[in-house]
Amino acid sequence: MKRAVIYARYSSEAQREESAEAQIAYCEEYAAQHDLIILHQYVDHAKSAKGGKAAKRTEFQRMINDSADHSFDVVLVHKYNRFARSMKDHVIYESKLNDNHVSLIAVAEDFGHGKESIIMKSLMRALSEYYIIDLADETRKGLRVNAEKAMHNGGYAPFGYDIVDQKYVINELEAGYVRKMFDCALNRTGYKDLVKEMEAAGIRGKRGKTIKYPSIYEILRNERYTGTYVYAIQTEKHNRRDKNNAIRIDNAMPAIVTHEEWEKVQKIMSERKQSGRSAANPYKGLVYCGKCGSKMYAHTSVSKRNGVEYSTYVCSKSCGVGTVAMDSIDSAVDKYIEELLNPSTQAQIVEAIKEYNGRAKSRINEFNTAVREAIAERQQQYDGYMQTLSTGGLPAEVISEIGKKMMDLKHEISILKEKQPPKDYTERKILDWLEAIKKNPTQETAHLLIERIEATKEGVNISTTLTPILRNIGGGTRI
Repeated sequence: MKRAVIYARYSSEAQREESAEAQIAYCEEYAAQHDLIILHQYVDHAKSAKGGKAAKRTEFQRMINDSADHSFDVVLVHKYNRFARSMKDHVIYESKLNDNHVSLIAVAEDFGHGKESIIMKSLMRALSEYYIIDLADETRKGLRVNAEKAMHNGGYAPFGYDIVDQKYVINELEAGYVRKMFDCALNRTGYKDLVKEMEAAGIRGKRGKTIKYPSIYEILRNERYTGTYVYAIQTEKHNRRDKNNAIRIDNAMPAIVTHEEWEKVQKIMSERKQSGRSAANPYKGLVYCGKCGSKMYAHTSVSKRNGVEYSTYVCSKSCGVGTVAMDSIDSAVDKYIEELLNPSTQAQIVEAIKEYNGRAKSRINEFNTAVREAIAERQQQYDGYMQTLSTGGLPAEVISEIGKKMMDLKHEISILKEKQPPKDYTERKILDWLEAIKKNPTQETAHLLIERIEATKEGVNISTTLTPILRNIGGGTRI
């Protein structure tokens, strides 16, 4: 009999999600049917879908670490999206479990062990992350409506402001220090004394932390202090400060500094900007050196000849591979996703789904047989306990322990009787999803479908996370 643990995660902001208790109940049902002994439960509460990153979930990390002790063989989750929303996180952490000889089972998405199950499992992991992206798109629509009215759209107010009825009002104490920051920038006196003054006065940022140079930098770059309401629904691809497409409404909120002061400060700060800084990295964690295999990092430089800014990828080990233009990576990724989701590839996925769905009757029969056997086994145990009690003369503590076991068995039997066979996934549902991301390829799409990008000046080789069968299309895309 294999040893199992349960992992559950409840998202407080997504009230339609199954509660942690319900997830545990589903896992217990599955364990009851498959002769698994539940040793422990790991539960993370109140983590949002997008914010609940695996690295920040305490119980999740404890479970991963505990797997190294080989004290359990299986991790049960309700659905794959409870284990990880990010395809990258899923692959990384399931690999860690597998390295420790621990398997992962999503009880509501158990596809068996055949070839088609590999594709279905990969698709469900990718679908899970895609739905989060789609949900974010719907959320942005609601945020846009608020933004067009210059209303606060959630989160912390900028230092210097408070929120009253979703409108910005000046916090005079904080605003005084904002003006001092701008004065320091305009007079080029530095911020050392101001930082000490704020710390001595107990002035804290909106998150309760002391205000130091990084926070001051962000404040000086924030155009809202001029009274201009700015809200970027989605930041630009390579520069989060470039908000050309943002909603911008002049004089929509009270000003703390003038437009003229703000513009002068921007000019001063731009003069201090140094060449050779880190660049925005749309493919963070995916790009590796095609020569030595080390990770590559994004890098921005300014041409001495014409002052034009350009972004590249550079090997972290400085192996001599040289730089690879970010535009080259962009082109290769766009081409690869188009090739990955071509009709031929989709046909392979459809065939796998057909093969999976073609075994539906057999799976249902196997499922029903397993349920009947599990019920019969527990009923036999229950009857045995009943026979023991009928003999009489047992100590009170033994009677109490037997009564508890009988109640547990009754609960397991009732759960098993209500258990329904898993639903199949239609070809149309999967194809609609593939077409949706093909029509709108984004950075998120890249992280969904791409496992690794190996780059040199001579070419770019890309492999997919989707399935082992489609791991490399035509040996990878090269440029």
